[in-house]
Amino acid sequence: MKPGAKRKSLFLLIAVLVIALIITSASFARELLSLSNETVISLVISAVETIGLLVSVVIAVRQLDDSKEISRASFVVDLNRAFTESQGNVDLYTALQNCRDSKCDIKDKCEEGGSCNLNFPKVVVSNYLTFFETIYLLEKSGAIDFEMIDDLFAYRFFLAVHSKFVQQEKLAPQPENFKNIFCLEHEWMLYREKVAHKIDKEDSVFKMRPLKDLMKTEEQKSVYRRWIKECRKFR
Repeated sequence: MKPGAKRKSLFLLIAVLVIALIITSASFARELLSLSNETVISLVISAVETIGLLVSVVIAVRQLDDSKEISRASFVVDLNRAFTESQGNVDLYTALQNCRDSKCDIKDKCEEGGSCNLNFPKVVVSNYLTFFETIYLLEKSGAIDFEMIDDLFAYRFFLAVHSKFVQQEKLAPQPENFKNIFCLEHEWMLYREKVAHKIDKEDSVFKMRPLKDLMKTEEQKSVYRRWIKECRKFR
């Protein structure tokens, strides 16, 4: 028997049992309280109508929940499309992945421990980060959650924000302009560790070069702690 048929059979069985219980209860009430047949019939009809209303409400809520989940899933698909349709995002992601795989065309020009010599306009880096700032605001508002976006977007996010290039170009010189990125990184790492129980290696894109290490002075560290405290209070 198909799952749908099984559910229908179960629902029908429950409905029959409920109706039988109502009739039995009504008969018992008639004997106990000496009610007339008309009163008993009226009580049975009222009980059936009430149960029917409750069942309708439950079904409507379930359908609403299913509709919301479908809408949220469609929204995530649209977000992915928005990311992939940005040529700047695609080009930067490809370059960062090539660096990760030691396939960068200019890797011979980079010194060990020195700056990354990738050549991208700052606006491209800013646009990439702005996309994920939008992700953070959507997650914070409850429109999406980490469970929905982790598999699809986590690697793209951490590949960028934990890369030497993005950090040296934007995040280290101007951390105050990217508070949402610092909060998103912190929250996402907590989700992967505490909720999803994902074990990321220390040399993976998820753990290497954490953003808190960019805050060098005591003043910067204090600002970072305040940012994290502020983003946590909405949880």
